[in-house]
Amino acid sequence: MSRLLIAVLFILVMNVQLFAQQMIPKQKGVEISYSVFLNSPEKQNYVLAAGLVSYAKNGNYWFGLAEYSRKYYEYRAYDIPIDTFLFNGGYSFYLWGDSMRNVNLNLGISGLVGYEHVNRGQAYLFDGSLLNSTESFVYGAGGKLSVESYVTKHLVFMVNGQLRFLQNSELGALHVLFGCGLRFNF
Repeated sequence: MSRLLIAVLFILVMNVQLFAQQMIPKQKGVEISYSVFLNSPEKQNYVLAAGLVSYAKNGNYWFGLAEYSRKYYEYRAYDIPIDTFLFNGGYSFYLWGDSMRNVNLNLGISGLVGYEHVNRGQAYLFDGSLLNSTESFVYGAGGKLSVESYVTKHLVFMVNGQLRFLQNSELGALHVLFGCGLRFNF
């Protein structure tokens, strides 16, 4: 009887799949993402971001992203382009995940600093109107709620919603974004 029990336990132990360790402290990752501004269906208003991630304890992580955004402001029949270059650095807190941590819910807070460029630096519009400001430094804070899912042992797919508060922005203070991205952990 004991030999049968040992044989069954041996077969069960040998059939257990080994899973990759995920979200290990000091593990690094490279992230790219694409986001869109809400309430902007007519023009292609978007944010492209790329950066680094470094995991801390309990699935939390530090992140630093370089971002480029393009948004259009309507003026009569003319669309004024507003380009923003930002550095987004912050910390993301692990809120919830399944037992194997294949699907996770994270809440991130961040600081933002960058530069905004209006109408490609041209002060005059097509009708002779003069813009008050064509360039400015912007700064602020942001929050991000993301759902992250491991596609493979190194590749993570993310869907997120962001709320940003930017001072000195010609677009207004609050910005709402929705996006998706990929992260490669190594």
